[in-house]
Amino acid sequence: MTAREASCSAFDPTEIDQLRAALAQATTDLARDLPAGMAHPAVQKFNRVAGLALDVAERSIGCARQALDDLKTVHRIARIGNWRIAAEDRRATWSADMHELFGTDPVSFIPHEDTLTSQMDEADRASFLATFATIFETGEPAAVEVRLDGCGEGARRWFWIDMRPETSPAGAVIAVRGFCQEITDRKLALERIRFMTSHDPLTSLINRGHLLERLDQVLAEARRRRENVALLTFDIDDFKGINDLFGHSAADGVLREVAARISRQVRETDLVARVGGDEFVVVETGCEEPEIVEALARRLLRAIAEPITLADGREIAISASVGIALHPFDGMTSSALLAHSSQALHVTKKERPNSLGFYDATIQSEWQKRRVLEQDLRLALQHRELSLVYQPMICMRTTLCSGFEALLRWNSPVHGPVAPDLFIGLAESIGLMEEVGTWVLREACAEAARWSVPLTVAVNVSPIQIQQGDLAAIITDILRETGLPPSRLEIEVTESMLIRNFERAVDTLQRIKSLGVGISIDDFGTGYSSLATLRAFPFNKLKIDRSFVRDLAEESESLAIVNAVLGLGRGLRLPVVVEGVETERQADILRDCGADEIQGYLFGRPSPISTYSAITDAMRPQHRSISIQ
Repeated sequence: MTAREASCSAFDPTEIDQLRAALAQATTDLARDLPAGMAHPAVQKFNRVAGLALDVAERSIGCARQALDDLKTVHRIARIGNWRIAAEDRRATWSADMHELFGTDPVSFIPHEDTLTSQMDEADRASFLATFATIFETGEPAAVEVRLDGCGEGARRWFWIDMRPETSPAGAVIAVRGFCQEITDRKLALERIRFMTSHDPLTSLINRGHLLERLDQVLAEARRRRENVALLTFDIDDFKGINDLFGHSAADGVLREVAARISRQVRETDLVARVGGDEFVVVETGCEEPEIVEALARRLLRAIAEPITLADGREIAISASVGIALHPFDGMTSSALLAHSSQALHVTKKERPNSLGFYDATIQSEWQKRRVLEQDLRLALQHRELSLVYQPMICMRTTLCSGFEALLRWNSPVHGPVAPDLFIGLAESIGLMEEVGTWVLREACAEAARWSVPLTVAVNVSPIQIQQGDLAAIITDILRETGLPPSRLEIEVTESMLIRNFERAVDTLQRIKSLGVGISIDDFGTGYSSLATLRAFPFNKLKIDRSFVRDLAEESESLAIVNAVLGLGRGLRLPVVVEGVETERQADILRDCGADEIQGYLFGRPSPISTYSAITDAMRPQHRSISIQ
């Protein structure tokens, strides 16, 4: 019983009434002994003091009772029970809340000293008993957190037990009082929060941050035991295509299934993590030979490649690639192993998808160079490092310059001139091609609008510009901004981009042609174009790839191909431009074959437009003539 309970029980309503009657009798007796009786000032003062004392006592007891009721309500809501264990006989008493908390009957169930400890595991029991004994020895309060099994509900539950000593007037500990609160929900919530901070919510695998922590521990232990560790980084091939074709929900289902398949193939001691969108890492310990690691990688690749049934019943087949780095040979730290396995993965995906590759130190310099190039390319536009050069196109009938092809160049202050094939591929892979392509279109149109001669300007566009965004709207805005007539702009597309999302490509190009802009198919003969493709797309011109011109004067096969394409162009009523003309002999042959336009080093290398100012600023057509003897 608490002190507040004792104070309340000391004065129940009957006792208050008895006290009031006793005070009234005392007043009467006092008045009888005084000359003035009840009117005597002493009697009246006694009445006032006694009445005030009774009022204060009644209010105090009322407040105490209300506070006790409130405390009981709080204990019930907070699920707090209290108990007492006497020092002398170790007899235990429980409150009603304690019985309710543990689902016991307060009438039939008799608690004892070890009722709680009997439900604790060994570690918690030892902690509780040690704390309990210390309170008797020191008289200092203490608290413990324990887990109890069963507790009337058949499940393991967490409790916070706050214990305080009860002392005699002499200061000796005569009992321990405890307050027991269930904290299971709070513990589960904290465990869930900890899980969420260290695990991937989609697959329940550990995340990158937790992987680094665990990997540091694994490597430290491996160094102590002088064991090898393998780190395998997996990436699903063309996962973006899965997203685009089946939707994000289905793609999430694929990721969950891949995570489950990987987990089933490894040992409990191995680590499995999801470190990126479709990227997984496996850490295998105790692998003494690369062959063991390779066998695991191949087993995982086979498991991943098994058909996956989506939620809607459709079946999908996927593949993955894996890069492998070995400790201590390929790195001593977590970050080094992750970086090197990623490098091995990148090379594997590029050269032979759906396969595996081990890290090779010789690829590191190329990898690092590529990464540096990527970062520098992101800044190249801002730093004005990109520029355009122009190469003239010659009309065979008039021998005059009919226009220029604008070509992109990057002259880096760090790397020097960077090959277009390299940095354009980089721009596409890191998502810069739309921005770069728009800049090229704007610069070329603005330059052509300044020419005094109405020559055409041809600009190459990337498949990304065709398949993403709204290229027709971008061209419309640029023509409006620069004032260049649409008929003076040509865009060049390659054959390869036409087989990607055929319907979208046709729609985009038709909208561009409706603006009055010309469209050429570039590098014709190197891709997979068919007659049906040529008829479906709104082309104005064909451009024969330079590879067919190189041996034109020496090989009859090259001449036959050129004649065939020229005949195809005439049949489709499309002018044909021949690229890569470097000699007068090649030019003569092409004139005899009936080529409409030619382009190549014979007439000018790609150069700044100022090199051709005599052509772009010529007032008379003959000044635009370039000799082709």
